[in-house]
Amino acid sequence: MNSSVFYTYFIAYGDCFHLSDTLATSVPLAPTVLADKSLIQLNSQLMKDLQRNANRKTINTKNGDKIAYDEFNVYKSRSIIDQIDRVLAKHYGFNDEELDFIINYDIKYRMGRDAGNEGAE
Repeated sequence: MNSSVFYTYFIAYGDCFHLSDTLATSVPLAPTVLADKSLIQLNSQLMKDLQRNANRKTINTKNGDKIAYDEFNVYKSRSIIDQIDRVLAKHYGFNDEELDFIINYDIKYRMGRDAGNEGAE
């Protein structure tokens, strides 16, 4: 689920806001995905990287209680997520153009940016 492949599925089949159990369990899994040890290693790297880049926040409730939580900066872990997507692309048979679309969907297509132009088109 920590991949642009899943994000693309979420955008296509979800409401772009809520992640339901139904949506999460309906993702078609290639039979070889669960046995891929490189995905297990990449997941471990990603979890450590997300935690390392997290910022601890504390808020006060109206009742005077304090709530502490971690705010994750997922963009700082993008290189690991891209590696996960490359592995998944092999399992799903995506070609280079399809993988490029999935990895760069937000920046190139949704936000209208490309590698040579950081401003919106």
